Amino acid sequence: MSSAYPRPAKLLPSLLGCPAKVKRRGNGTPQVRSDRDKFVIFLDVKHFSPEDLTVKVQEDFVEIHGKHNERQLGSTRGLSQMDSFHRRYRLPSNVDQTALSCTLSADGMLTFTGPKIQTGLDTTHGERAIPVSREEKPSSAPSS
Repeated sequence: MSSAYPRPAKLLPSLLGCPAKVKRRGNGTPQVRSDRDKFVIFLDVKHFSPEDLTVKVQEDFVEIHGKHNERQLGSTRGLSQMDSFHRRYRLPSNVDQTALSCTLSADGMLTFTGPKIQTGLDTTHGERAIPVSREEKPSSAPSS
């Protein structure tokens, strides 16, 4: 018996402002966590270097782009592929946009973090680039 209502797992990505299906190769399914103190995005980007990644905040959204140049797929076939992805997430209204951070662990886990502030305080909105810093230790991100 099928239900006329969509399953919660299919609704959650659209409510968070991210795509329901991952269309490009090279990334695992992102994990988004929002608790009382902070908003965090974990994204597996192990095939990308910090130079291949762009993270920026525009209004109430964070956009994460990854793109590398063509690379060879086979040594004898001469095939190549361009890997890229684009993710967009809505930031909660109480995230302090002046204190955002983004790190890339040694094992390729991108972690975007925004601390939350008390409601009613002014937050700065607009477009800002968020630098990606490299960590030498593996990520402590939860596994799927």
